[in-house]
Parts: sequence; structure tokens; C-alpha cells
Amino acid sequence: MAMEEWRHCVDWLVRCNILPEEHRATQPDASAFDLAQTLRDGVLICHLLNTLSPNSVDLKDFSQRPQLSQFLCLKNIRTFLQSCQSVFGLSTSDLFDPLDLFEVRDFRKVLTTLSKLSKTPIAKRRHSGFPPEQFSHRPPPPRRYQDDDDDIYGNLPDLALHHDLDDNEEIYDHVYQEDDDEIYEDLCTRNRRESSISELPAPVTKRDYCIKELHDTEKNYVDALRMIHLKFNKPLKDIISKADRDVIFAHIEKLLDVHEKFQAELQSACTSGKPKIGEVFVKYKKSLLLYGNYCSDMPKAQERLEEVTRRNENIRTQIENCERLANDGKFKLRDLLHVPMQRVLKYHLLLRELIKQSGKQAEDKDSLEQGLEAMMDLSLYVNEVKRDNETLQLIEEIQSSIGDLQMPANTTLKDYGRLQKDGELKVKNHTDNKIRIRYIFLFDKVMLMCKAKMVDRLFSGESYSFKEAIILAVYKVQDQQPANRETQRRGDKWNSSFVMGKKDGSNAFSFFAKTEDMKAKWIDAIKLALENASPPQGINYVMHTFDQPTECSVCGKLLRGVFFQGYKCTDPGSDIAVHKECIGKKPNTGSRVPPIPARVMGQVRALCNYTGNPNPGGGRPALRFQKDDVIKLLNNDAQWWKGLLNGDEGWFPSQLVQEIENKIRRKPSYLDVKIRSRTENGTPSNISPPRAHSPANNKPYVNVVDDDRSSDQLSVYKWFVGPMGRDTANHRMEHMPNGTFLIRVSENPGRKGELSLSIRYDNQVRHIRVEKNAEGLFYLADTKFFSSLPELVEFYQENSLADSFPGVDTTLKFPFKTQSGGGANTRILGYAEAVYDYAATATSQLSLCRGDKVAILSKTGSDKGWWKGEHCISGKNGYFPLAYVRELDDD
Repeated sequence: MAMEEWRHCVDWLVRCNILPEEHRATQPDASAFDLAQTLRDGVLICHLLNTLSPNSVDLKDFSQRPQLSQFLCLKNIRTFLQSCQSVFGLSTSDLFDPLDLFEVRDFRKVLTTLSKLSKTPIAKRRHSGFPPEQFSHRPPPPRRYQDDDDDIYGNLPDLALHHDLDDNEEIYDHVYQEDDDEIYEDLCTRNRRESSISELPAPVTKRDYCIKELHDTEKNYVDALRMIHLKFNKPLKDIISKADRDVIFAHIEKLLDVHEKFQAELQSACTSGKPKIGEVFVKYKKSLLLYGNYCSDMPKAQERLEEVTRRNENIRTQIENCERLANDGKFKLRDLLHVPMQRVLKYHLLLRELIKQSGKQAEDKDSLEQGLEAMMDLSLYVNEVKRDNETLQLIEEIQSSIGDLQMPANTTLKDYGRLQKDGELKVKNHTDNKIRIRYIFLFDKVMLMCKAKMVDRLFSGESYSFKEAIILAVYKVQDQQPANRETQRRGDKWNSSFVMGKKDGSNAFSFFAKTEDMKAKWIDAIKLALENASPPQGINYVMHTFDQPTECSVCGKLLRGVFFQGYKCTDPGSDIAVHKECIGKKPNTGSRVPPIPARVMGQVRALCNYTGNPNPGGGRPALRFQKDDVIKLLNNDAQWWKGLLNGDEGWFPSQLVQEIENKIRRKPSYLDVKIRSRTENGTPSNISPPRAHSPANNKPYVNVVDDDRSSDQLSVYKWFVGPMGRDTANHRMEHMPNGTFLIRVSENPGRKGELSLSIRYDNQVRHIRVEKNAEGLFYLADTKFFSSLPELVEFYQENSLADSFPGVDTTLKFPFKTQSGGGANTRILGYAEAVYDYAATATSQLSLCRGDKVAILSKTGSDKGWWKGEHCISGKNGYFPLAYVRELDDD
């Protein structure tokens, strides 16, 4: 049966350790499209070949993070097909067409190729092929057609058209080779160094163990660098030419020199406490920027190493001899060169764990947090250097594929920014009104329109002929509604259009996408590109490539990457350099990255003016304020309290302020008590306000069950669930984190059709009535009224419910739908709060404002400085830099 065909393939991929056992394609209710979606970008099938025959596909020959680029996905698929033929011996007739997979045009052919691959001698040495032999002798199923309802593959092209490529980050992590981790563990982890003698006393507390781990692994890492230098670089001095050695061992001696000094100071900090551990990391952050260069040059080092060993047998023999003498031949030189990259990305993880185990009252907590901040910033910088180098390689490949592209003098395609999107669109030039199919490359500053020229679709891929270019800065984008609604209902392709018009009105282009969703993504990408190149918050700022590592003039963090890292102010005499999110903000006059903002413990009101006298002492800044100022409290452990006012943090005498009391005291059994209303003279009354269905209230609820239109309008919000009873809410929210909330239409007989707020707090689900007065205003307590339900929710997302309900001291944190997820495999790992602003530079990223909360969906990219999450307000999914957020506690 056809059903067995793709399921046998899934089983084989699981056995090959390409798909995890719990992957959705393995589930009973899975479909063939679940498998197709997973394979469409070509990443996993390239990893598959390396699993079956190590090094059959060079990692540099395919993109491990194609990021939904059609150009890269097709390159990956072609790389797979080439290796199937050259390494595994498949014939051309055995191979599918690249678009058979990318557009899922013929998934049967894809399965046939994978089946033949699984039964090659090389593959069978690893795992038995599919389908099993008892199925192989059956006659093939009769060919079915796309209008056959029973054909499970017939609708796959249409499904592919309406579904983006999957983000397989978690699966990619599942298949990545673990050799590098094993090398690092063996060389650096203290548990593997039985002969290593630590200078530290035997650990007692968890903090002691963390310090010992930090100290011992650094000592072992310095030994590893020394081994590379003494056991390889020096002995090969007379074997390998200086030019080749300078490439292969680039920066190793400098790294050794830096880390010998760093390790000595770190040892002093760990043994005597002077200097503090965090201070050592802050001090050496600038020296460790050398890892940016090391990261950029490492691919060239590994390529040069392969080149010299391939062309010279004597060199290869001598290197193998060095490997035997250094570590009994356990690790290859190529692998050892990757260890420094792994080490630099471990520092922020080690410091984070040390802070966690030190406790909130640790004497060096502030110092450790500053050290963590410095290492997180360094980690993000190094990772973005690596990613930018991959981006530059992609841009170079694109430029090479457009054979007749004539660039201005001293200019290359990389001068137009990063690639934001690519793919096929139909284009109509308004000068001749002809519609043509064009392949579009969208960069930050320019859109290239090309015609695909077929050379060898199977192997060589497509080359392109340049047709036209749009300089984005002189154009504006405008959406267009379909002129013919009937064709849209029929699902005709290429009827979703938008217009790029020149600002002076001299010319325009109409673009036609296959679906409305595709059109929306193109418009979003164009708007983001325009925003990147011409940031609306600062017309005097331009994208700029900085030659040296540069810190932001506002936030003090490093500008990320190696090209167009940030923005430069064009004002005469200005040397201001900033991130996109820092444009227009006041420059920072300090010399270091600002610390992570502290948690707000509550609010106090000033009883009098305070100008800094008496002084807090101990080098602590005073927080000056006026009488009646409301101050956010950050620390109240002693006579001197710490607070936040108008963005400034500082200390003040505790006797000069008064804690703000709750406005309304509620009985502990508030769940069953009505909110007390007030009479015209302001005195409390025990009469409840009129109900939505009461004759005294002629204005109906906005979301009663029989008001379908209003209910539909609210359904777009992540917190609105429609009709739901109390018991159901209790059950659905039972295992969700505290702060999760929803608004539901009550199904309880006494309040059917009315609104209730359900929130999980203190490991219980609490229910609060949402009332509405005669004027149609919503409220929880009759001291604060709102014209709409979204307005009410937004208010309590920023302000605690404790003002009205002392037993519920929390804000509305996590909308219910962000926690429940949209699919069987969606799970939330935790939540994070933005402690800095972040402006997305790609459509796959999330923009954040300080204080925004994000549901964490994946931490797979932690070593690369990024997490994946869902914004708790907008509901958008994307990546965000973990250095810009603080993970919230479990409670």
C-alpha cells in the first residue's frame, strides 16, 4: 500500500538516527506531508548521506541553516543528488528532480530514490533498507492521478504551496555529529582529566562545584592550546611552508598567550577572591574578541589543511605522526582546531550556572552578572561573525550565478546588504504591461529581477540572467486586493498581487504571488528591508560596515557580525555607532555594558523630597526624588532601599517612603464574592452592578455567546477562548505556569454568556468576574474602567491584580494560547522577559521592547546565542538573542 511506503521510509530514517523517535511523522495520525515537510530544505538528507558514509558530503558544500531560502534549499538537494550518484552509485534514472522534493511535485519519486539509496551496499552496511524484503517482491501499486481522492500524494503540491518550509532546528540538533563535543569533553572537562590536580580545596557547596568546574576546565583548555602549539605547530615548522602554517594555525599562539594570562587571574579569583571572578571576565572581554577573527579564519584553516595533506604525502604522514604523539591518534588536527570555538561559547553557560548556585544574596552577585553580561555579548558577537561569513559566501554564490550582472566599479553584491528573501514571482512592468516570470533576490537595499536559465537542473542547477533592479530607497510598496474575488475562491495561482511604485511616480512594477500568504511574506520582507536601510527613527543614520569590533554608543554592547553590523551617525564630526534598536536613544557615557535590570518588588510613594543627603555610601548612587513620586522598589533588605524612577536606579533611606497599600481589600473567598459597587456619593454599596443580560443594562456584552461577530473579533487574541466552563478551565490550566491567563464566556448556569478571567496563580487556577456597567465599560474592580476588553487586558499585563485582589499579586503574564500551543508537538520550555530593546533585522526574528515576555519554544540555538519563541502579545514566532532577555523563574 502507498501508506506503507512513506511510513517505511520514516522508520528507516529513525533507525538511521536522522529523525527522533518522537517526531510527528512517526505518530499514528501523521501524514505523508509531515515527512515531506521535514525533508524539503535538503538539510536532513545531506546529513543522512554522512551518516551512511562519513564525509560523503562536505559540510561546507551545503547550507545547514537554509533559513527558507529557495536558492539554498535547491542547492542542498542538488548536493544530495550529486553524492547519491558519485558516492553511492545511483544512476541518473534513479534520482528525483530537485523540485520533486522542494515543491513536493512527485513525492513518490523522492521515496523511490531514498528506497534505492537504502539498498545500496554502503547503506546496508549500516541499516537494512526499506521497504523490507517481504514488501519488495510485491508488484508496484498502480499509478494514481492527482484527482484520485485515494491518492495520498496527489494533494501534496497544493499543501506545499500553502505551508512554509518547516523550521527543523530541533531535528538538525538531533543529527549533528557529536564528535566535536566528545573532543571538547575529553580535553577540557575535569571529569575526563583524572591526572589533573586542582589547586582549589575540595568543594562542599554547589557554588564550590561550579567554581571548580570553571577553574579546572580553563586550566585544561590552556593545556589543550599549548598541546596544539607545541605538538603540532612547532614540529611542523620545517615540514609545512610558513604561508600554509600561518593559515592553518592562525591565532593559536595569540590565543595561548591571552588564555595563559586569563587563567592565572581566574585562578587567583577562584582561590583568594581577588580579583572577583566576574571582574576577570569583564577585563578580558576585549582580548577575547580575537575569537571573532579565529571564527572567520577557521574554515580557511581546515580547507588549507585538507589541501596540503592531499597534495603532499609526506606532510600527511608527519601530521598523523604528530597526532599519535599528542593524543595517541585519538583526535585529528582538523577536529582539534574546532575546540577554541567551543570553549569561548561555554563561558556564559558556566557563569549562568554559577550565579544560579550562588544565591540572590551572594556578595559578588553584581560582579558575576556583569561578567555574564560580557560573555553573553561576546558569544552573540562570535556567533554572528560565523553567520555573517556564511551570508557573505551565499551572496558571493548568488552573484556568481547571475552571469551577466554588471556591478558598479569597486562594488559587489554584498554592498547592498543581507539577503532577505528569494523566490519566483510574476512581474508586470507598467511601462509595457507585459507579465513575465522572474526569480527575485531581495536584499536590504536592492531587489534584483532575474530570468532563470536552465543548464542542468539535476546537478548544475539554475543560472540566472539579470533583467532589472529596483533600488528600494526610491520605491514604496503597496498591497493590492484581488480584483476578481471569484478567482481567489477558486484557488487560482498568481492572483495575489502587490505594487512597487517609484516615489516620483515615474514607474511601477506589479508583482504576483501564488497565494495571499506568500504575498504577505514578500511585503513584510520588503518593508523590513526598507526599514533596515533607512531606519525611520533616525534619518541621519546609515547602515555601515565597521572594520574593527565596535561597541554601541548607547547600550555598550558589541555591534554584531562582520558587515553592516550597525548604524553610523552622519552628522558632521559624529562618531556615534549604534544598533538598529538604539537609534535615537541617548548615548551611554559609561564604559561598560549596563547591568541586567533588577526585578521590581513593588512600589513605594515618596513622603518628602530627597536630594542625596544623607548619602547612601559605599559607592552606591543616590536616587533623587520629589514628594509623592512613585518609585519601583528593587531591594528592601536593609535601612537603605534601592529603587527605579524615570529610568534611573539608586539608593535612598527607607524611612522617606511609604509602601503603596492595596486600593481595595478583598475577602479570601473573593471567588464567590461580587465586586462592591459605589453609589453616586462614592460610598460603597452591596448592590452588584447590572448584569449584561439585565433589563437595567441595555448594552449587551461584546462577547456573549450569541454575538458571533464580536466573538470572532476577539478570537484573534491569544487570551480569548470563547465558551468554557470553570471546571474545563481548571483542567486545561492545571499544569501551566503561574501567570497564564484566559478570558472565557462562562457556561455556568448562573452566569451563562458572561465573561470571566481565569488565571493560574500560586499553583491554583483563580476565577475573576469581568463586569460591565451601564455605560458599557468593562472592569474587574470599580476603580478602573475600560472601553474594551483588550484595553483591560493590556492594563493588567502591566499592573498587578493585587490592587483589587490582594490574594492575587501578579500581572497577566502568559496568554493561554501561547502556552497550549498550536500542535501536538508544540511545547513551551519556559518564559523570558526582555531586559533590552531588540530590533529584528530579518523576518525570522522577533522584535522586542524591554519588558516584553516571550514563551520559549526552543533552546537548541543556545550555543549560537539565539532562542526561538512566541511573543506573548503579538503571537508571532521567531528567534531572539538570549543576551537580550532574562529567563523567568519557574514560579
